[in-house]
Amino acid sequence: MDTRTVTGAPQRPVVSADDPQAFPARRILVAACGSADVLTLPQSIMVMRHALGLDVRVVLTPAAARFVPAASFALLTGHPALTDEQATSEVTHLALTGWADLVLVLPATANTLAKAALGIADTLVATCVLAAAAPVVLVPSMNAAMWQRPAVQRNVARLRADGYGVVPPVPVLALSTGTLAGRGMPPVETVLEWTAAHLRAQGAGRG
Repeated sequence: MDTRTVTGAPQRPVVSADDPQAFPARRILVAACGSADVLTLPQSIMVMRHALGLDVRVVLTPAAARFVPAASFALLTGHPALTDEQATSEVTHLALTGWADLVLVLPATANTLAKAALGIADTLVATCVLAAAAPVVLVPSMNAAMWQRPAVQRNVARLRADGYGVVPPVPVLALSTGTLAGRGMPPVETVLEWTAAHLRAQGAGRG
């Protein structure tokens, strides 16, 4: 579990949803993990929905749901938000990943990066990542010491080699120390711009 929050000045507005080239995917499955950065996810979803006009659904790890209840994401998206306990079928992950144009793991903990790199599917989030036919982009969030460990860097390198997008993290304020000791999510505008460039480079986006 992580202990930090993103800092930084407000960013410029993202491209308007009126622009058909605004974002090369329309149906986004957000997979949220148990980092303190998940506290900013409601605002990020509002940007996706209202600035870009995207259809967003959310799955959460149990740790993420302890930060922000699944019901809050259901209100924001208009769709049920699911954790392991709330998934009602063994094929929930197939329905969700079949629907999505993009799986955005936001935020992605070191644990989830490792599971994705090794093909482990022991949670709903991990299963959605492994089963996804659509592109997957992960947005790491952890303390700087963990991010710099060789094991984490090996996992990131493997993920990139396997075709996953991994958004470079930025220094963030650690809640536990009050210092820039975290490595976390850039502002959502930066995440979306990076993701759009990654999708276009892959020729992705079924929107």
